[in-house]
Amino acid sequence: MDQGRIAIIGGGISGLCSAVALQKKGICAEVYEKAKDFSGSDTGIVLSGNAIRSFYIMGLGGQMIANGVTADQCLVKSHSGEIIANFDYHSPSHIPNYLFIQRSVLVKILTEAILPGTLHFDKELIDFKQISQTIKLHFKDGSTADAEYLIGSDGTNSPIRKKLIPESKLTLSGSVCWRGFIDNPPISEIPYTETWGPRGRFGITPMPGNRLYWYAFKKSNSCKTNMSNWTPIDLLFNFFYYHDPIQLILENTPPENIIFDELSVLQPLEHFYSGNILLVGDSAHASMPNIGQGASQAIEEAAYLSKWISTEDSIEKAFEKYELDRFTRIKLVNNETKVYGLAANVDFPILCSIRNKLLQLAPARYHNEKLRKVVEINDEI
Repeated sequence: MDQGRIAIIGGGISGLCSAVALQKKGICAEVYEKAKDFSGSDTGIVLSGNAIRSFYIMGLGGQMIANGVTADQCLVKSHSGEIIANFDYHSPSHIPNYLFIQRSVLVKILTEAILPGTLHFDKELIDFKQISQTIKLHFKDGSTADAEYLIGSDGTNSPIRKKLIPESKLTLSGSVCWRGFIDNPPISEIPYTETWGPRGRFGITPMPGNRLYWYAFKKSNSCKTNMSNWTPIDLLFNFFYYHDPIQLILENTPPENIIFDELSVLQPLEHFYSGNILLVGDSAHASMPNIGQGASQAIEEAAYLSKWISTEDSIEKAFEKYELDRFTRIKLVNNETKVYGLAANVDFPILCSIRNKLLQLAPARYHNEKLRKVVEINDEI
């Protein structure tokens, strides 16, 4: 494999994981993050088994497990609290299906794993130019940097993607999301559950340090008000007839502990790379975060990217191999999670009842086989 400097634009989970995985293979990679630091609003993250396996490949699996809470089971309930599905796959490797971890803790572990001096803050990319075999990076602060290869890990609204593929289309998904957490929750036992009902989807997970993390999805076109301004009281009214302890959770969530997002999706791209520039994570395939696959796919991709770059004759060939592998994998994951995403978004009461009955009739092996295909990855990685 030829060696070359790799610049990673974006210090989110995708960018940090890519840097860690590449550096573990002895590859020169540096991260440029536009924020001044990683302070700011914090939240929880739900990661699936494929992300946990990828962290073990990076040498961080044990540390992630020690700083999070794990589970094999996710109970899906109706708005009245009736169990309608049970995702309870048991891996032969005994790696758990889910990991619940605080985002700031995850980022701290990743930043400490990166080589000193290779993470640069306050570096907002405003332009990049190809000059022979070198890419010249121009940052908002007036500084520049050179690299032979560029990895765009700059998120859903990726400026790199917009310049590289101007015809790419980012559209609103029609759904919004709230994420919140509670310190010292008034609940003794906190299993991982998702509730699907006519007023939206509500997830509850345990978190380390006697915390509870919750998330809620709702169709944005089903409400005429500006939901970005909703308080815990507004959410309480929305989910007022959902089962316990949802009301209690919302009543005890401080408004400053809630983050709101309007979710966007990216129309499938024909290519993830062009020459010596590669798109990864949400910059390449932003989609709905079903079964914890938002961040999990980005983490998995970092492990695969380091594999191809460390084994192929050139980084260009590695980018090609990576693209072929990722197209196949993303298609599989999307196919396996799409049915659950569509089912969870049903918001007509009669259709919700029909959906619930169908899910209850489906054998456990049906759900577990779908989950297996998502959380298991190639052991040869």
